[in-house]
Amino acid sequence: MDDWFEKFNDDEEQLHFGADMRKYSIYAVLAYIAPIVFFVPFLMDKESSFCKFHSNQSFCWFIIMGIVEIISGILSAVSPITQLLGVMINIVVIAATIFLAVGAYKGYAIVIPILGEKIKLFK
Repeated sequence: MDDWFEKFNDDEEQLHFGADMRKYSIYAVLAYIAPIVFFVPFLMDKESSFCKFHSNQSFCWFIIMGIVEIISGILSAVSPITQLLGVMINIVVIAATIFLAVGAYKGYAIVIPILGEKIKLFK
């Protein structure tokens, strides 16, 4: 399982994580599970690179989840066949959320594709 995390891990970013990683990992997990509170890790320690990184990534995850939910809602309204596709999309989102949360708990620096590299809300 750790091979999956290594494939998506940003080793350069992870080098900046300090000992505070273990201290704040539960807040990073919370930010992925409930992305509306993406700012919580940053509020816990504004100087921690671990907290800043995961606040930025969970903010990106919040944006992506919003877009996916809109698309899923539209698909569900069209027909029963597309409703099934919407359900499958939601299952993928749940799996990705679990993956991100576990990765954060283990101390990995998993970057959200496309948005994660461009959006740096917390500096």
